[in-house]
Amino acid sequence: VDGGNSFWKKSVERYTDFKEQGIQFLDCGTSGGIEGARKGACFMVGGDKAAFLIVKPILHDLSAKDGFMYVGPTGAGHFTKLIHNAIEFGMLQAIGEGVAMLEASDYDINLPELMRNWSNGSVIRSWLIELMESGLRANKLKTLSPYVEDTREVRWAVEFALEKEVWIPVIAQSELALYRSRDPENISSKAVALMRNGFGGHPLHKK
Repeated sequence: VDGGNSFWKKSVERYTDFKEQGIQFLDCGTSGGIEGARKGACFMVGGDKAAFLIVKPILHDLSAKDGFMYVGPTGAGHFTKLIHNAIEFGMLQAIGEGVAMLEASDYDINLPELMRNWSNGSVIRSWLIELMESGLRANKLKTLSPYVEDTREVRWAVEFALEKEVWIPVIAQSELALYRSRDPENISSKAVALMRNGFGGHPLHKK
């Protein structure tokens, strides 16, 4: 059972290789993070149904209530987890942009308390909002580097969307936003400022 965030097409290849050796293989998308490991995770399983039935009791014990599912043939488990992660990135980016607007406002808003407020009865209440609250209580945003790690899954989702011609502007933009975090000098914006100065006389701002 491969419970990692593996590339689903590679999982199909591994299934074929293992089958030739008489070994059963399941690709199992796993979600829930550290909390899921402690209290019950979410599993999306792809592969032969007979192999799934063998491990079903184990997944039942390891998962949250209603937190495991046989999603289809080989590759389906890791593919559905890929789409899950793509949705997650879009949600993370939206919350991050909301926090940025709150920080830029003229109001002295207690952000951790606002996140707690939003976690109770609001349309956007979620575990991610709860994590935002706890993160803001433990850290000052101004002390953090903007660098965001890229684990590549969302890039695979964008490549799939391009291949299938599926319109995913929010998810694609959330992937591109990662690259902005790698450029503390923001070279592209400096280049734009130079050109705008050249054609329109717009001011250049020096450090």
